[in-house]
Amino acid sequence: MKKLQFYWDRFDQILKKSKLPSFLKYRSVWSLIVILLVIVLVSTATTANVDASSIPTYTVKQDKFVSSITESGEIRAKNSQAITAPRIRNLKIIYLIPEGTYVSVGDTVAQFDPGEAINNLTNAESELEIELSGKAKLIANQKSSVAQMESQLSSAELSFELSKLNLEQMKFEAEAKQMEAKLQHEKNRLSFEQVKKEFESKKIIHQSERNEMDIGIRQKQSDLEKAQRELDMMTLTARAEGLIVYAVNWSNQGRKFAVGDSPWRGQVIIHLPDLSAMESVTQVNEVDVSKVQVGQDVMVKLDAFQDSAFTGTVGNVASLGKNKDGDSQIKVFEISVDINERSDILKPGMTTSNKIIMNEIADVLFVPIESVFERDGEKVVFVKNGSSFEQKKVELGEKGEDYIIVNSGVQSGDEVALLDPYDQPEEEDGGSKKNNVTLPE
Repeated sequence: MKKLQFYWDRFDQILKKSKLPSFLKYRSVWSLIVILLVIVLVSTATTANVDASSIPTYTVKQDKFVSSITESGEIRAKNSQAITAPRIRNLKIIYLIPEGTYVSVGDTVAQFDPGEAINNLTNAESELEIELSGKAKLIANQKSSVAQMESQLSSAELSFELSKLNLEQMKFEAEAKQMEAKLQHEKNRLSFEQVKKEFESKKIIHQSERNEMDIGIRQKQSDLEKAQRELDMMTLTARAEGLIVYAVNWSNQGRKFAVGDSPWRGQVIIHLPDLSAMESVTQVNEVDVSKVQVGQDVMVKLDAFQDSAFTGTVGNVASLGKNKDGDSQIKVFEISVDINERSDILKPGMTTSNKIIMNEIADVLFVPIESVFERDGEKVVFVKNGSSFEQKKVELGEKGEDYIIVNSGVQSGDEVALLDPYDQPEEEDGGSKKNNVTLPE
């Protein structure tokens, strides 16, 4: 301090002996001059490295602000017919019509290995033949038995009638002979009645045997018809026109069905979508799903045809969420978007970009999100002013995907920097210092 005071005293002496104007001979004046010079030098140093022409800018305009979210999705038909595997065990696919083929009613779309079904049909045919042959043999034996019984019945009846005639003739014979004739007649009557009853019983037994045989034949015929149906089921045909889309085989790591696969009984293996009404199915995370409502407009773009855009509306919002991935804790909700237009390029399985319009505000100012920075806890933008930029505090409104509404701080026509013009690189962790700006939702 003493040394500094010494220099100031020497400086006063020099000023008093100098020929400068009297107002410049005061130490306080020179102190003020030094302070102003420092301010000028600092300001110059701050702006010296800013080349306004190298900073990208955005011209603020007053227009309609669109709040939206964009999610990827996949095209599918709103209505689709499912072709399922037959409810038969031990199925194996040996043929599948190529995916993407347009089929008509009755076209063969898939075939299964018919080996076991053919064996079952052959066995059923053989068993039916055996039953039919057994019935024919039974009928032949019954006919022979009936003929024999009829002969016995006729003989018994004849003996009965003869004994009756003989009894009439014995009226004038001795009592002993009459008694003998009566006994013989009674014997013949009883024999005739017994043969007649046996014949009636035999007919009942024969009918029962034939009925039992008919039941066996009907069972074998049913088995044969079942075997024939199962063989027919080995070939699947289209019941409506449509585009072939393979179903997912969840038992084989989630890939689509292919030749050689063995589906479960009744499992869907092919979809036939109705291409007259298409939709895009997407997923929205739990943070944004509350902003999505049925009826909102959607712009749908095909990833494969970026120059083609379709209009749509939100048709359904799932009530229950699910995990985004197997190990993820993020919850997503399925959204279906009804596509308004029809086009031949819309195919099931195509990936899409779905821009869901959640809100539209007319006649407001907005800027790109990247043009807003944070300084000392305040949101600011840098407005171009000649060859430099001027920092201005802003009040922000609703935020969209790329833009945010500015309620105050800028005017239409202002050019705002998309990069911080005064963000100087600092060697910190091997990189430059960055702005961390938290914007309102």
